[in-house]
Amino acid sequence: MSGTGFHKFLRDESGGYTIWSLIWFSLYVAMGGLAVDVTDAYRNQTLLQATADASSLAAVMSLPDQTDGVAQALAYAADNMNPAVNGNVLKASEVIFGNWDFDTRIFTPGTAAPDAVRVITRRDEANNNPLATNFLRILSLWGIPVDRWNISVEAVAVDFVSECRWGGLVAANRVRFTDGNDFFNDICIHGQNMTEDPGQNYAIEMANHNSFERRVCGADETGPCGVQVSMPSYDYMDGSPNVYDKNDGLADALAEGDVYPLDALNGTVGKIIDGLTDFSSGYVPGYIDPQFVAGDQVVVVPIDEHYSGTGDQSYLPGRVYVATCNGNKSLKLPTDTTITGVVIIADCPIVASNGLILEDVVLASTALGNGQNQLDKAAINLASAARLGATDFCDTGEGGVEVYALASAHVAGKLGVNGLRAVVGGDFEFAAQGDFLGISVQAGNDIIFPAGGSKGGSYGLCPLDVFPPGVFASQYRLVR
Repeated sequence: MSGTGFHKFLRDESGGYTIWSLIWFSLYVAMGGLAVDVTDAYRNQTLLQATADASSLAAVMSLPDQTDGVAQALAYAADNMNPAVNGNVLKASEVIFGNWDFDTRIFTPGTAAPDAVRVITRRDEANNNPLATNFLRILSLWGIPVDRWNISVEAVAVDFVSECRWGGLVAANRVRFTDGNDFFNDICIHGQNMTEDPGQNYAIEMANHNSFERRVCGADETGPCGVQVSMPSYDYMDGSPNVYDKNDGLADALAEGDVYPLDALNGTVGKIIDGLTDFSSGYVPGYIDPQFVAGDQVVVVPIDEHYSGTGDQSYLPGRVYVATCNGNKSLKLPTDTTITGVVIIADCPIVASNGLILEDVVLASTALGNGQNQLDKAAINLASAARLGATDFCDTGEGGVEVYALASAHVAGKLGVNGLRAVVGGDFEFAAQGDFLGISVQAGNDIIFPAGGSKGGSYGLCPLDVFPPGVFASQYRLVR
């Protein structure tokens, strides 16, 4: 090449912009790709979170069957995010059973008695399904490896029974009580106001001179602590003049929120009663003797309204008695007697007699009233009983009483109650001046404390985590 030609080549700028064009093109593609690929990454993260949520709930609803829990979680994950498109976003090893602490909000893995499930869903290299980028991969030309995203999320779902339902008085509609009642030991009083009442549409309605115990919160409690009086909205609280001044501790006890008496709604009380003769249902109490079980069915003792329950016809421990009554008859329990370790089911009202003591007993009635107000019928009437539950129930957790009725129930005043679980489709009514310790009442309509002069009753939970007897319907919640 001649000197002239060489200098001409050096001065030739044709095509000089090609390199700059490629640089700027790749930068423009990367900037556009940042919007497209990041949006796609967030979209997949949202899908993974929804899948983790659904899978953890499916798994926890299968407890205590952990094998089925894993199967349900994997099935929900596959349905939510098609493996043919997304790869396997959930591995069986990442369906983890354990326990959830509501106070510390910590999940602890363990399979002995799990109440929670942690699920981890992934689009990443650990599952061989990272999310490929569309435009950002061009940056790899400049040595920046952005050809895939690694995304993982988790969810924790827990199976629990709200404290209000296992330790308190929960009405689907309204809780009404009059004067002089004392509430203590963190008991919960809740009205859900599910029925639009004519006139005064309240969830909680009370007279004066009631007391609601407060206490100092523990180190791991957020407070306020003590008795709780709750409803969906403060608008559903009876705001009668001086109601806060005349009821000690009420203002500090009030809370807003929803608590549904799940065992009393949607026919659940009927399922519980049916389950008392089905050993596989989980509702048959542990004091029923297994020798009276054939397959899954409990071998029942048939009786009628003439069954005296005394002498040669006494209620023998370990058995289930099923009564069929004629017409408008009632099954009358014996007088001045202690009945222990039995289940009594009747298609008519069950009536207590004077001096009756019940320990480790289930009473269930399927009786309904006539006409439009079938639930008004007092299907269980314990107005003359002397004591329900063992006196040491709060120490041992044994000797409690369960009461189930499709309609309503009435429990006497001046009565000792230790460990009572009651579920009724209609109203549950307490007479005044009773002492109720360790109780859980769920009513499909109202809970009522009728007038008893100026002296009411006392109502509290057992201390030291001793719960009322029976099996409570679970709730399921995402906690993380």
